[in-house]
Amino acid sequence: MTGLPDGTTPTFAKARYVTGATEHNHWSGAANEGFDKNVRPLNDKIVFLDNGGGVVPGITGMEAFGHTPGHMIYQLESEGQRLMITADTANHYVWSLQKPDWEVRFDADKAAAATARKQVFGMIAADRIPFIGYHMPFPGIGYAEPLGEGFRFVPASYQLMLNG
Repeated sequence: MTGLPDGTTPTFAKARYVTGATEHNHWSGAANEGFDKNVRPLNDKIVFLDNGGGVVPGITGMEAFGHTPGHMIYQLESEGQRLMITADTANHYVWSLQKPDWEVRFDADKAAAATARKQVFGMIAADRIPFIGYHMPFPGIGYAEPLGEGFRFVPASYQLMLNG
């Protein structure tokens, strides 16, 4: 867990940690040795987000519950441009997008995860927002385009830009 304590010394002593309240509360109530060792000691430095809460100006947390009980996605906005960080909302760039109702073994609440996929990628497709998802193919950033009952991943075009 990058940035979290290593033994008794925090990796980043002056850091402020931001996470979703629902996710934190779920793991804090479960028997979880990793949470107790690495996260609980930081509780006084954690800022808890609810749906629509700001991490910092230009970064907004949004609920996408299902993959985990408090799974969050983040919208980055600057100078009128937006980018969504969808994390584990989609576990596969074809199946999870084209068949958002298909169950994924790794989703804690399968019905909620399916609903989140439809809502998140519906918004991304409707507003033509580029997104980065953990399980998307190279270059890892792209768009969602409506396709049948779901969506299609359209990778962002990339080129080597040379200034001469």
